Amino acid sequence: MNMSKKTLLVATTLLALVGCKSTLTSFLRTDPVPLTDFLPHHEKLRRMDDLCPFHYHWCDLEALMAASPKHIYIAPIDMSYLQKGNAWDEFAKSVTTAEEDLKDLAEFARRAYYKAFKSQEAAIGATVVDSPDVPDTLVVESAIVAFAPTKSSVYAAGMVGDFFVPCLGIVTDVISSGTIAVETRARLGKDGPIVAALADTECDPDALISLSKFTWTTPAKINLKRIAIQTATCCTVDKMEDLDRGYPIEFISTFSDADLDDL
Repeated sequence: MNMSKKTLLVATTLLALVGCKSTLTSFLRTDPVPLTDFLPHHEKLRRMDDLCPFHYHWCDLEALMAASPKHIYIAPIDMSYLQKGNAWDEFAKSVTTAEEDLKDLAEFARRAYYKAFKSQEAAIGATVVDSPDVPDTLVVESAIVAFAPTKSSVYAAGMVGDFFVPCLGIVTDVISSGTIAVETRARLGKDGPIVAALADTECDPDALISLSKFTWTTPAKINLKRIAIQTATCCTVDKMEDLDRGYPIEFISTFSDADLDDL
């Protein structure tokens, strides 16, 4: 099958699934990467339904309610557990700024979490602060534990006009789809007990992204922004089942780093 027919077949299949959100979500949902030691109590983590924003979740609600923290601190993103994936060595050869870009990715993720929690202060009933030493503070710590970027050598294979379609790689191997995984834990105070944990793995966002705005970290940043918002939002609902992943396909004609940074 030639490239144009293969792409058309995939597009037709996806459009046929659009009418059923749960089917499409399960179809596009990537499998979670193995949990790392960043998260404790693996046996307590509950595997969530595909419509939930996270693959795994656990919360000691009784301890959290008893503490009733008045502040939230977003810790720097931990990169020490990072598994870079098989594509990394090849990618690093062609992208000389790769290691620096990883540091930028971590800084972006922290800003995303900060802004997401800041936007939910009223609903959560806690204020975001700049120090974990403030009394009655819930410290939110996150780690990027896996990252496999989309191979730059095959970006052009996923083009439709002037647009890049990451999701085609999931279904057709037209391109190699990237993956990013994040684990988050929340503790009472700087060195207090952990009272909540979650983990999520996301493949490249299923979206049309303008190539003129595209950088190699853009898919990861889109996912990090989404995960940050969903993490903050989960603090505003009574149970995780009330959270929704949102529709699994987006159409993003222009999505620059400036857009990503503007939560």
